[in-house]
Amino acid sequence: MYQPFQANSELPRVSDPDVLINSEWPKLDGATAAYPVFAAVAQSIYKGMNLENVSEYVNCSNTIGAYERLNAGEIDIFFGAQPSNSQLQDAISAGIQYEMTALGHEAFVFFVHKDNPINNLSLEQIRDIYTKRVTNWSDLGGNFEQIIAYQRNADSGSQTIMQSKVMNKEPMAEPLRDEQINFMGRIVDDVAEYRNGTAAIGYSFRFYVTGMKKTEDVKLLAIDGIEPSKENIRNGSYPLTIEFFAITAGNKNPNVSELLIWLQAEQGQQLIEDCGYVGL
Repeated sequence: MYQPFQANSELPRVSDPDVLINSEWPKLDGATAAYPVFAAVAQSIYKGMNLENVSEYVNCSNTIGAYERLNAGEIDIFFGAQPSNSQLQDAISAGIQYEMTALGHEAFVFFVHKDNPINNLSLEQIRDIYTKRVTNWSDLGGNFEQIIAYQRNADSGSQTIMQSKVMNKEPMAEPLRDEQINFMGRIVDDVAEYRNGTAAIGYSFRFYVTGMKKTEDVKLLAIDGIEPSKENIRNGSYPLTIEFFAITAGNKNPNVSELLIWLQAEQGQQLIEDCGYVGL
Protein backbone atom coordinates (compact mmCIF):
# COMPACT_ATOMS: atom_id res chain seq x y z
CA MET A 1 0.00 0.00 0.00
CA TYR A 2 3.06 2.26 0.08
CA GLN A 3 4.27 1.35 -3.42
CA PRO A 4 4.77 4.54 -5.44
CA PHE A 5 2.74 4.94 -8.63
CA GLN A 6 0.43 2.09 -7.65
CA ALA A 7 -3.27 2.81 -8.13
CA ASN A 8 -4.27 2.00 -4.54
CA SER A 9 -1.18 3.49 -2.90
CA GLU A 10 -1.75 5.30 0.40
CA LEU A 11 1.13 7.67 -0.25
CA PRO A 12 0.40 11.40 -0.18
CA ARG A 13 1.32 13.43 -3.24
CA VAL A 14 2.34 17.04 -3.81
CA SER A 15 -0.16 18.28 -6.38
CA ASP A 16 1.95 21.12 -7.81
CA PRO A 17 5.60 20.53 -6.86
CA ASP A 18 8.01 23.39 -7.37
CA VAL A 19 10.77 20.87 -8.15
CA LEU A 20 10.54 18.14 -10.78
CA ILE A 21 13.30 15.68 -11.68
CA ASN A 22 12.86 14.30 -15.17
CA SER A 23 16.19 12.53 -15.72
CA GLU A 24 19.09 11.16 -13.68
CA TRP A 25 16.66 10.29 -10.90
CA PRO A 26 18.55 9.76 -7.63
CA LYS A 27 18.37 6.17 -6.43
CA LEU A 28 16.68 5.92 -3.03
CA ASP A 29 16.70 3.22 -0.37
CA GLY A 30 16.45 3.04 3.39
CA ALA A 31 14.82 1.81 6.53
CA THR A 32 11.44 0.13 6.43
CA ALA A 33 9.99 2.78 8.75
CA ALA A 34 11.14 5.56 6.40
CA TYR A 35 9.80 3.96 3.21
CA PRO A 36 6.62 6.08 3.03
CA VAL A 37 8.73 9.24 2.98
CA PHE A 38 11.10 8.40 0.16
CA ALA A 39 8.43 6.54 -1.81
CA ALA A 40 6.21 9.63 -1.61
CA VAL A 41 9.12 11.82 -2.72
CA ALA A 42 9.56 9.79 -5.88
CA GLN A 43 5.83 9.71 -6.56
CA SER A 44 5.63 13.50 -6.21
CA ILE A 45 8.67 14.83 -8.05
CA TYR A 46 10.05 12.08 -10.31
CA LYS A 47 8.62 13.06 -13.69
CA GLY A 48 8.52 10.26 -16.25
CA MET A 49 8.60 7.58 -13.58
CA ASN A 50 5.92 4.88 -13.44
CA LEU A 51 5.13 1.57 -11.80
CA GLU A 52 7.17 -0.33 -14.39
CA ASN A 53 10.48 1.48 -13.92
CA VAL A 54 10.29 2.80 -10.35
CA SER A 55 11.91 -0.29 -8.78
CA GLU A 56 15.21 0.61 -10.45
CA TYR A 57 15.29 3.85 -8.47
CA VAL A 58 13.23 3.28 -5.30
CA ASN A 59 13.73 0.24 -3.09
CA CYS A 60 13.34 -0.68 0.56
CA SER A 61 16.20 -3.00 1.49
CA ASN A 62 15.85 -2.24 5.25
CA THR A 63 18.49 -0.39 7.27
CA ILE A 64 21.27 -2.96 7.04
CA GLY A 65 20.90 -3.65 3.33
CA ALA A 66 20.45 0.00 2.42
CA TYR A 67 23.60 1.10 4.26
CA GLU A 68 25.50 -1.65 2.47
CA ARG A 69 24.18 -0.39 -0.86
CA LEU A 70 25.10 3.20 0.04
CA ASN A 71 28.66 2.12 0.88
CA ALA A 72 28.89 0.21 -2.40
CA GLY A 73 27.73 3.21 -4.42
CA GLU A 74 24.56 1.44 -5.57
CA ILE A 75 22.21 4.15 -4.26
CA ASP A 76 22.42 7.91 -3.93
CA ILE A 77 20.45 8.57 -0.73
CA PHE A 78 19.72 6.49 2.36
CA PHE A 79 16.64 7.43 4.41
CA GLY A 80 16.39 6.44 8.06
CA ALA A 81 17.97 6.60 11.47
CA GLN A 82 21.58 7.36 12.29
CA PRO A 83 24.18 4.71 11.44
CA SER A 84 25.51 2.32 14.04
CA ASN A 85 29.16 2.37 15.06
CA SER A 86 29.88 -0.65 12.89
CA GLN A 87 28.16 0.99 9.91
CA LEU A 88 30.31 4.07 10.42
CA GLN A 89 33.39 1.87 10.50
CA ASP A 90 32.26 0.14 7.31
CA ALA A 91 32.02 3.54 5.63
CA ILE A 92 35.53 4.44 6.77
CA SER A 93 36.82 1.12 5.46
CA ALA A 94 35.14 1.86 2.13
CA GLY A 95 36.86 5.26 2.03
CA ILE A 96 33.66 7.28 2.22
CA GLN A 97 32.18 9.78 4.63
CA TYR A 98 28.49 10.10 5.40
CA GLU A 99 26.78 13.46 4.94
CA MET A 100 23.64 13.55 7.09
CA THR A 101 20.75 15.88 6.26
CA ALA A 102 18.10 16.05 8.98
CA LEU A 103 14.56 15.71 7.60
CA GLY A 104 12.32 15.50 10.64
CA HIS A 105 11.56 13.87 13.95
CA GLU A 106 10.02 10.63 15.10
CA ALA A 107 9.42 8.81 18.38
CA PHE A 108 11.25 5.66 19.36
CA VAL A 109 8.56 3.68 21.16
CA PHE A 110 7.99 0.69 23.38
CA PHE A 111 4.81 -1.34 23.10
CA VAL A 112 3.06 -4.18 24.90
CA HIS A 113 -0.12 -6.21 24.45
CA LYS A 114 -3.24 -4.06 24.80
CA ASP A 115 -4.34 -6.07 27.86
CA ASN A 116 -1.10 -5.58 29.75
CA PRO A 117 -2.03 -3.27 32.67
CA ILE A 118 1.25 -1.36 32.36
CA ASN A 119 0.80 1.96 30.54
CA ASN A 120 3.96 3.80 31.51
CA LEU A 121 7.60 2.93 32.15
CA SER A 122 10.55 5.07 33.12
CA LEU A 123 13.77 4.89 31.15
CA GLU A 124 15.37 3.31 34.21
CA GLN A 125 12.72 0.59 34.26
CA ILE A 126 13.28 -0.10 30.57
CA ARG A 127 17.00 -0.49 31.19
CA ASP A 128 16.17 -2.82 34.09
CA ILE A 129 14.06 -4.94 31.73
CA TYR A 130 16.68 -5.12 28.99
CA THR A 131 19.56 -5.87 31.35
CA LYS A 132 17.28 -8.48 33.01
CA ARG A 133 17.64 -6.89 36.42
CA VAL A 134 13.83 -7.06 36.36
CA THR A 135 12.31 -10.18 34.85
CA ASN A 136 8.69 -10.21 36.05
CA TRP A 137 5.96 -7.68 35.33
CA SER A 138 4.79 -7.83 38.94
CA ASP A 139 7.94 -5.97 39.97
CA LEU A 140 6.71 -3.05 37.85
CA GLY A 141 3.12 -3.11 39.08
CA GLY A 142 1.83 -5.52 36.45
CA ASN A 143 0.71 -9.13 36.30
CA PHE A 144 2.76 -11.93 37.80
CA GLU A 145 4.34 -13.21 34.58
CA GLN A 146 7.83 -13.41 33.15
CA ILE A 147 8.77 -10.49 30.91
CA ILE A 148 9.51 -11.51 27.33
CA ALA A 149 11.76 -8.66 26.18
CA TYR A 150 12.13 -8.77 22.42
CA GLN A 151 15.27 -7.30 20.86
CA ARG A 152 16.14 -6.46 17.27
CA ASN A 153 19.21 -7.66 15.42
CA ALA A 154 22.48 -5.72 15.46
CA ASP A 155 22.75 -2.75 13.06
CA SER A 156 19.01 -2.52 12.47
CA GLY A 157 17.79 1.04 12.88
CA SER A 158 15.79 0.31 16.00
CA GLN A 159 18.63 -1.62 17.63
CA THR A 160 21.04 1.24 16.96
CA ILE A 161 18.65 3.73 18.60
CA MET A 162 17.99 1.34 21.49
CA GLN A 163 21.68 1.04 22.27
CA SER A 164 22.62 4.67 21.67
CA LYS A 165 19.61 6.53 23.11
CA VAL A 166 18.08 4.21 25.70
CA MET A 167 20.65 1.96 27.32
CA ASN A 168 22.98 4.78 28.42
CA LYS A 169 26.07 2.70 27.56
CA GLU A 170 24.83 -0.31 29.54
CA PRO A 171 25.10 -3.60 27.62
CA MET A 172 21.83 -5.30 26.89
CA ALA A 173 21.35 -8.79 28.27
CA GLU A 174 21.88 -11.61 25.82
CA PRO A 175 18.42 -12.40 24.44
CA LEU A 176 16.93 -15.84 24.70
CA ARG A 177 16.76 -17.63 21.37
CA ASP A 178 13.14 -16.58 20.81
CA GLU A 179 13.67 -13.01 22.01
CA GLN A 180 15.76 -11.77 19.06
CA ILE A 181 13.68 -10.62 16.11
CA ASN A 182 15.33 -10.02 12.74
CA PHE A 183 12.32 -8.52 10.97
CA MET A 184 10.63 -5.28 11.90
CA GLY A 185 7.10 -6.46 11.29
CA ARG A 186 7.52 -9.63 13.27
CA ILE A 187 8.33 -7.83 16.51
CA VAL A 188 4.88 -6.21 16.42
CA ASP A 189 3.21 -9.52 15.56
CA ASP A 190 5.03 -11.38 18.30
CA VAL A 191 4.15 -8.87 21.02
CA ALA A 192 0.53 -9.02 19.90
CA GLU A 193 0.40 -12.81 19.73
CA TYR A 194 2.89 -14.21 22.25
CA ARG A 195 1.18 -17.33 23.64
CA ASN A 196 -2.12 -15.44 23.58
CA GLY A 197 -0.86 -13.54 26.62
CA THR A 198 0.42 -10.15 27.74
CA ALA A 199 4.02 -10.94 28.70
CA ALA A 200 5.94 -9.45 25.77
CA ILE A 201 7.44 -6.02 25.15
CA GLY A 202 9.10 -4.68 22.02
CA TYR A 203 10.37 -1.47 20.46
CA SER A 204 10.24 0.27 17.11
CA PHE A 205 9.24 3.64 15.66
CA ARG A 206 5.89 5.32 16.32
CA PHE A 207 4.49 5.56 12.79
CA TYR A 208 5.58 2.05 11.88
CA VAL A 209 3.60 0.61 14.80
CA THR A 210 0.59 2.93 14.55
CA GLY A 211 0.42 3.26 10.76
CA MET A 212 2.39 0.87 8.62
CA LYS A 213 1.91 -2.15 10.90
CA LYS A 214 -1.16 -0.99 12.77
CA THR A 215 -2.90 -3.51 14.99
CA GLU A 216 -5.43 -3.07 17.76
CA ASP A 217 -3.65 -5.75 19.82
CA VAL A 218 -0.70 -3.63 20.96
CA LYS A 219 -0.46 -0.26 22.70
CA LEU A 220 2.34 2.26 22.95
CA LEU A 221 3.72 3.00 26.39
CA ALA A 222 4.29 6.44 27.84
CA ILE A 223 7.91 7.01 28.84
CA ASP A 224 8.52 8.88 32.10
CA GLY A 225 4.84 9.83 31.96
CA ILE A 226 4.99 11.36 28.46
CA GLU A 227 2.95 9.88 25.59
CA PRO A 228 4.67 9.48 22.18
CA SER A 229 2.17 11.76 20.43
CA LYS A 230 2.96 13.99 17.47
CA GLU A 231 2.44 17.02 19.72
CA ASN A 232 4.98 15.73 22.25
CA ILE A 233 7.43 14.88 19.48
CA ARG A 234 7.04 18.38 18.06
CA ASN A 235 7.53 20.15 21.38
CA GLY A 236 10.41 17.84 22.38
CA SER A 237 8.86 16.65 25.63
CA TYR A 238 8.77 12.97 24.69
CA PRO A 239 12.14 11.72 25.98
CA LEU A 240 12.87 9.38 23.06
CA THR A 241 12.31 11.83 20.23
CA ILE A 242 14.87 11.22 17.50
CA GLU A 243 15.88 12.75 14.20
CA PHE A 244 15.71 10.87 10.94
CA PHE A 245 17.96 11.67 8.02
CA ALA A 246 18.72 11.58 4.35
CA ILE A 247 22.29 10.32 4.17
CA THR A 248 24.62 10.56 1.20
CA ALA A 249 28.20 9.48 0.64
CA GLY A 250 29.78 11.84 -1.86
CA ASN A 251 27.57 10.89 -4.78
CA LYS A 252 27.97 12.96 -7.95
CA ASN A 253 24.37 12.84 -9.17
CA PRO A 254 23.54 16.53 -9.84
CA ASN A 255 19.94 16.12 -8.69
CA VAL A 256 20.76 14.89 -5.18
CA SER A 257 21.40 18.33 -3.71
CA GLU A 258 18.25 19.75 -5.31
CA LEU A 259 16.17 16.92 -3.83
CA LEU A 260 17.66 17.43 -0.35
CA ILE A 261 17.05 21.19 -0.44
CA TRP A 262 13.44 20.55 -1.50
CA LEU A 263 12.91 18.10 1.36
CA GLN A 264 13.94 20.71 3.92
CA ALA A 265 11.84 23.43 2.29
CA GLU A 266 8.09 24.02 2.70
CA GLN A 267 6.72 21.46 0.24
CA GLY A 268 9.08 18.70 1.31
CA GLN A 269 8.38 19.30 4.97
CA GLN A 270 4.62 19.24 4.33
CA LEU A 271 5.02 15.94 2.50
CA ILE A 272 6.89 14.51 5.50
CA GLU A 273 4.04 15.65 7.74
CA ASP A 274 1.45 14.19 5.36
CA CYS A 275 3.29 10.86 5.49
CA GLY A 276 2.64 10.76 9.24
CA TYR A 277 5.94 12.02 10.60
CA VAL A 278 6.96 15.30 12.26
CA GLY A 279 8.95 17.82 10.27
CA LEU A 280 11.91 19.87 11.40
